[in-house]
Amino acid sequence: MLFTVLIILYVVICIALVVIVLLQSGKGGGLTGIFGSGGGGQTIFGARTGDVMTKTTTVLAICFMLFSLFLAILSANRTSSLTKEIEAAGMEMPISPDTATAEAEAADQAAATVIPVSTDETEVPPAEQ
Repeated sequence: MLFTVLIILYVVICIALVVIVLLQSGKGGGLTGIFGSGGGGQTIFGARTGDVMTKTTTVLAICFMLFSLFLAILSANRTSSLTKEIEAAGMEMPISPDTATAEAEAADQAAATVIPVSTDETEVPPAEQ
């Protein structure tokens, strides 16, 4: 449950980080030009949005990195796995029909490519050119 909540928060942070980065004006104006930035530092969000957006980007980037690290540690320590649960129950892994067909075809091809070996010990003369 905790892991799922953290994943959801992580996705929200990722989306917010992308949006904030796209809204910032760079040398080319960024997406803030769409909102009517006249070049005088005035945007739809106010005159001092550069500082706020820079700080927001920094905070979201730090949160992104911390969540990435924390989720990596949590996922490494997770022991629940469908494969382990199936093996512990003593059941066999289910095979999809595509896999079974591919295995049967591979066995048929292997049987068809058997090269017969001569059992008599006579030498065959080399072919004349």
